[in-house]
Amino acid sequence: MHEILTNPLVIAAVIGIISAIFGKKNKDEKRPPGTRPGNQAKKQDQKQPQKEHKPEAEELPAVSKENPFEQKRREAEKRLAETEQMFNGLEHKLTSARARNASLKKSALKINKETAVQGIIFSEVLGPPRAKKPHRTMRNIGKK
Repeated sequence: MHEILTNPLVIAAVIGIISAIFGKKNKDEKRPPGTRPGNQAKKQDQKQPQKEHKPEAEELPAVSKENPFEQKRREAEKRLAETEQMFNGLEHKLTSARARNASLKKSALKINKETAVQGIIFSEVLGPPRAKKPHRTMRNIGKK
């Protein structure tokens, strides 16, 4: 029994359980009896859909008076207009991106004698040292 009470994990678990029990009691005491936050939210949600259904019921007879084919045609025209707008916007973005990429490629590919020489020098400077990778000599070839 003494070993269980000296174990820090057991002590931490007991303290956690006790604090959870007292924490729940304190929360219940702070709330007024009979009112719960979950119930109030549900009551508000139930009241709102009833109010929203009334305007929809008034609009439905006006729509049903029209020819269903005309209604479908209008919906299709709306979708077509939306897709055309989206297509034009994407096409504009694509052309602007292509123009930017073309200008970057042109500026990046300007190579002359000086830049080529600098590239070779930097490859020698930044490359591995010759002690690690010596030139091949005729003596090394003959030993193989």
